[in-house]
Amino acid sequence: MNPPTWPVVVENLAEQISAAQSGIVHPTQLLPFLPLSLGLIEATLDALCASDRVDKAICNGYTTYIFTESLDRPPHKLILTHCVYSNEPLNNLALTAVSASVRVTIESELKNLALADAWPAAAVQEHELIYLINNLPEPVHISKIVTHSRLPSKNLNIQLQRLKQQHAIASGEQTLDVQLPPLNYPTVAYQRNAAFIRSFPVAIKEELEVRLIKALSSALLVLLFSALLVATARIPFPILFISGLSLSAVIALRIFKAAPQPIPKIQ
Repeated sequence: MNPPTWPVVVENLAEQISAAQSGIVHPTQLLPFLPLSLGLIEATLDALCASDRVDKAICNGYTTYIFTESLDRPPHKLILTHCVYSNEPLNNLALTAVSASVRVTIESELKNLALADAWPAAAVQEHELIYLINNLPEPVHISKIVTHSRLPSKNLNIQLQRLKQQHAIASGEQTLDVQLPPLNYPTVAYQRNAAFIRSFPVAIKEELEVRLIKALSSALLVLLFSALLVATARIPFPILFISGLSLSAVIALRIFKAAPQPIPKIQ
């Protein structure tokens, strides 16, 4: 069996980023290019640390991989003109690191991986939060993220704290503002990654649970209103009961099956 493609892409992309940044790579800097979780990225880069050419450290509050071969290279702007796996020419407008055919292969491998590893559950949150932090006007306060994120507010702080513990983001001791290492996560890249990640049921499980609660709550309110009418109005019970039950079912289904709300446009 041939080894999977996506770890090789992660390694090659990390090497190219390190060459542009004098040997320094942060895992979050790979997210705009690939629909992976930070856990998959870090596990791949951790394997490289077994050699003497890659070290891992915490620098300025961020998880950092140091490619020793590029430490003495002057920094420059990263411009990917060819696929990091196949070396095929890339469309500069695509804002990607791999060709279309390689992306198809990677997505197929990730679908198989998701059968045993629930990586999309973490990836959907990580990509959304990293994208928002990168694109919201600075300083990026948690309150700004709440107004744009699809994550339930009670869970958003938990996920931000998890990212901080992973040293993917940083924040001051006395402030609720959050920061990222240098990266560029454009909307077109986020939409492409999110569309793939959100195709997995495990990635939107929490959203579905919230929607189900809203649907059942709305149906219950309709039934309670129907019961109130039975007690106060002269409407035959069978007619009111059947009407209330039908209406509650329709409302519940419409709420549950409604299309997910997109992230509000960032001004």
